Amino acid sequence: MLDPKPAMSIKVAVFTSSQDQRQHLQVMLEKSGLSVVVSEIQGDEFLSQLKKHSVDVLLLDIGDSDDEELEFLDSLTENSDIPILFNDSGPEGVHLASSGDNWAKKLAEKLAEMAGPKDDAAPAEAEAPFPIANPESATAVNTKPETVTSIQSIKNAKKESLGAKSAKAVAPKLNVWVLGASLGGPQAVRQFLAAIEEDLPVVFILAQHIGANHVSLLAEQLHRVTKFTVIPGKTGHQLCHGEVVLTPADKQLSLTEDGYLMLKPAPPATIYSPSIDNVMSEVATRYGQKAGTIIFSGMGDDGARGCESIAEHGGIVWAQDIASCVVSSMPDQARKTGKVSYSANPEQLAKHLYQFYNTAKR
Repeated sequence: MLDPKPAMSIKVAVFTSSQDQRQHLQVMLEKSGLSVVVSEIQGDEFLSQLKKHSVDVLLLDIGDSDDEELEFLDSLTENSDIPILFNDSGPEGVHLASSGDNWAKKLAEKLAEMAGPKDDAAPAEAEAPFPIANPESATAVNTKPETVTSIQSIKNAKKESLGAKSAKAVAPKLNVWVLGASLGGPQAVRQFLAAIEEDLPVVFILAQHIGANHVSLLAEQLHRVTKFTVIPGKTGHQLCHGEVVLTPADKQLSLTEDGYLMLKPAPPATIYSPSIDNVMSEVATRYGQKAGTIIFSGMGDDGARGCESIAEHGGIVWAQDIASCVVSSMPDQARKTGKVSYSANPEQLAKHLYQFYNTAKR
């Protein structure tokens, strides 16, 4: 049952930039007994329709949000206090998930729960993105969503991307390490992560030069060998220890002051994809002395400038040794900066990292 209101009295507004996505979600929700009264693209018309229909709850798709859509979300939060449920799966994910009735039912129940009774005095806060079904099993729903998103986090990141001045960011107390790799990197990183202990208090951000279509496959391969959770990075994901987050090859990564990921299209003139230097500089700025980096096998000099940034902010810089590299150009260039304090093979790097944090506890 869709308590606390009768289902058809719950008015839902759906926002996504994809017309197919809007139609798909509308049909799915109405079959589940909800009333979809607004299904529009962004703009003033969407805001006016919210007021006109007295909408109870918003379903916002942010899977492929661009700068213009994030600006609209700014406007939305300033003009509405309606409770919000995010979806970040994208059209393909919703299509796969909704092929089973269980997903649609759970989504409808969640929206009904958020809508609350008509006489509620205080509006519900924005909720985490609704989990989608595993593509390999379209009726199975993950009950532990890995992503937590807030409108305020998106607003903060948008203001930073526009160059707005703000108070100095206070990053969460996380140990964040950037793993930079290119040719020969996947094998080295796999060996490194296989040797990582489960209780290591670190989150890794992997910037691996790789084709955009191969990031998910790499994540699956790495997940099989490590006790850490390996996931492709998405806008709105909050970093936490015990994770390996892969930087998408066609995106530029930034971090909000409270540890949320923001992704935007990479500049067209970018030589390396993703840019290891950019990821390192972002982490160095946010996490300072709690940041670290390891440069693995690769060709070129991407990461050298980032190593300097990590070191300048008080972080730690390590590199894979020459003997264990397929191509040692990247770690060699890192060592030429004079910032690398330790070099070893992948397994030794993992053990040294564990010893480092065990020693710090004493």
